[in-house]
Amino acid sequence: LPMLVNFQAEAYHDGIVRFSLMREDIPISKRLRAGFMFNTDKEYMIGFNYIVGKNIGFRSHYDSDMGFGLGIILNY
Repeated sequence: LPMLVNFQAEAYHDGIVRFSLMREDIPISKRLRAGFMFNTDKEYMIGFNYIVGKNIGFRSHYDSDMGFGLGIILNY
């Protein structure tokens, strides 16, 4: 899809069909990245990553099921 958006379709044995759109690592600025996800189950997520250095960053995230979260990203 355009803009590197991932589309996923799932069909379960009990007849439920689920569609979702997702994109991670959307560049907002040199150090700030964003991501999103939503699906037909009315679930959604939005998140932001701030890159501090080559091996460390910070993440904020909101999910419709789990709520708000903060974290540290360590790359090795």
